[in-house]
Amino acid sequence: MLKFGTFLTIAVAITTAVPTNILELDLTPEEAQKYLNSPPFTEPKLAGRTAVLPLIKFNDPRFRSAEAGPTLGHYWKNGHEIENPDDYVEEVYDASQFHGQDGLGAYAYGYETPESSKVENKVRSGDVTGSYTYRAGNTNDLIKVRYWADSQGFHQEDNIPKVVLKPVEEAEDVRQARLAHEKAWQEAAAAARVQPDPQGEYNPQVEYQPAASEQQGAFLAAPGQAAQAREAKAYYGSQGQYQGGQVYPTPYPERIEEPEPTGPPRGFFYAFNYPTSILVAKKDLQGGAVNPGYPVDQDTVSVQAKHY
Repeated sequence: MLKFGTFLTIAVAITTAVPTNILELDLTPEEAQKYLNSPPFTEPKLAGRTAVLPLIKFNDPRFRSAEAGPTLGHYWKNGHEIENPDDYVEEVYDASQFHGQDGLGAYAYGYETPESSKVENKVRSGDVTGSYTYRAGNTNDLIKVRYWADSQGFHQEDNIPKVVLKPVEEAEDVRQARLAHEKAWQEAAAAARVQPDPQGEYNPQVEYQPAASEQQGAFLAAPGQAAQAREAKAYYGSQGQYQGGQVYPTPYPERIEEPEPTGPPRGFFYAFNYPTSILVAKKDLQGGAVNPGYPVDQDTVSVQAKHY
């Protein structure tokens, strides 16, 4: 059982942590490249857990105390509000992300969350390198993938379990049905060769007669009507669409293309950390509050309450 004092100690520790935030806009390509060459992290790793806190409801006296995590107020599970918040805890993780471009085609970005992480980098020549990791479904296995794209194409290395494909085994009833169908088809084909269909291509003496529905669209223009239509279309063509003696407005007006931006290329870079949380049932905790190897209650979410 987790004790209240443990929560308070960890909560005070997290509140004293100072995240690193960067926001640089309107950089020259050279200035932006300095950030792209030294990002906050270059290898993907899952966000680290920084605290395990109790659920603090909006009507709890501890609502605005130091031990309250980033999620406050109401907590929901399977579409219903949790009525027993004492049976759950809130795990807090230090997530982060960054993104930068130099204005000349190069970029770098990455993120770290509790369940997945990724980094990717592109140089001005067009070559791309990247890697990502994530937890695989219910097995909780850590999948790691590294990839790169160059003049030789796309390449990938990973530790994803390989699937060995096996040939499909045909059930006996399916095999008997298939053989019966093939026998019936062969018998019908042999009979057709002996006495072909008297219609269509087998009997060219039969003259084709178009159906009445095929003749409904045929008509002859009245004398002078074709020339009158051409003159009207030439006169009204620039103002809209001409059809059947009527002029209709053009459905899509002429689009005005915006001019291409001019001036020297500019870049940017930003990076920031932020707390994120996952609600976990206490019954799923194994080995105490600091053991990361336990199943997570994935269908539990939280909604942050408004502060008045």
